[in-house]
Amino acid sequence: MSKKLKHSSLFFRKMDDKPDMESYWLSEQVYFEGDDYFRSLLQDIDAAKSSITIEVYMFLNDSLGKRVQEALIRARERGVHIQIIVDGIGSYEMDQKFIDRLHQVGIKLRVYNPLPFYHPFYGNLTWLKKFRVTHKRTWRMNKRNHRKIFIIDEDILYTGSFNITAIHTTEHTEKAWQDMGVRVTGPNVKFGTLNFKKNWKLRDYTRYKKYLRKSGSQFSWKTFPLKLNQNLLMRKFFFNELLRRLRTSESKIWLTTPYFVPKRKLIRALAQASRRGVDVTVLISQKSDVPFFRTLQYFYYGYLLKNNVKIYHYTNTVLHAKNYIIDDWMTIGSSNLNHRSFLHDLEVDLIILSDENKKKVEEHFQSSLVQENKITQDVLDKRHWLDKLVGRILFTFKYWF
Repeated sequence: MSKKLKHSSLFFRKMDDKPDMESYWLSEQVYFEGDDYFRSLLQDIDAAKSSITIEVYMFLNDSLGKRVQEALIRARERGVHIQIIVDGIGSYEMDQKFIDRLHQVGIKLRVYNPLPFYHPFYGNLTWLKKFRVTHKRTWRMNKRNHRKIFIIDEDILYTGSFNITAIHTTEHTEKAWQDMGVRVTGPNVKFGTLNFKKNWKLRDYTRYKKYLRKSGSQFSWKTFPLKLNQNLLMRKFFFNELLRRLRTSESKIWLTTPYFVPKRKLIRALAQASRRGVDVTVLISQKSDVPFFRTLQYFYYGYLLKNNVKIYHYTNTVLHAKNYIIDDWMTIGSSNLNHRSFLHDLEVDLIILSDENKKKVEEHFQSSLVQENKITQDVLDKRHWLDKLVGRILFTFKYWF
């Protein structure tokens, strides 16, 4: 691969459905294990020279979280500018001592949509301010930041389904979750930095956008391979784009998801594709960190099976990866096939462009399918009537899942 991008700032040109990787990245690497992912990430943090930004749903002060914390502190002591955004619910267990340790060395950390009664000076606020803070945060409580993005020196970007918690690595837990991630490099990583600043501070975002325009680097979010659903318009666009790909698919639709409660339009698109002769296969986690999903996700199984859609359960451990393959197009990211990802949460997905990596991802998907774990009508018939009833009741509240 050439050491220079073909078009380092050519972002407004129209792209076809098969963009050239060299138009975007200097390199692209996929990860199927948390050990490899975090080993590489920690090495890049230790080599950081100017800046690190992190936007992550869950950052816990467990064994892995402390390793990342120490690496960030070392980087900060070298003069690296570090900014971190964590989610108010996902990182709720991050204790104050852990946060204070980051602040002491000058690492800046912000909480996205904190819980209603969380405020560093809540006890000192007037009753009117307490009411305003609580009301605003209660109203926004269902909106979460589910992204996992690490950007180093505006030149290296990691994303996927890995949070900063020990459950993702065998080095820190006996049975690690099954996840996927990807690392890309090159000057176009600045698109990720631009979007981070939008959530950090509007003024910083405006200034950085002006800087990019002056340097000749302007981005089109509709065509760029890093997909970020920042607002309602983007959410609708990306969902319709996914539907279009499903409806025009020709050979295969292979979906990996831990939570399977999609919109009805998507379910119908899968069934229609299967009736056209497309190989539609869905891999879903049998084990879940959200127990009721094991009951809820069965809701659409009967309809899909009648339309010859193949459904497999992953049973080795908790399947937390989010990977979608439609013909020659595929993504790795944080978006689940549920209403939360489509309607409420901030998500990130990266389109895989390297042919070599596409082959690796397809082989990984096929190796994850175990015939004994295939869902059939007999399996559905054997479910207890109470489990079916609970599933129907939970489905009534699908908007919140």
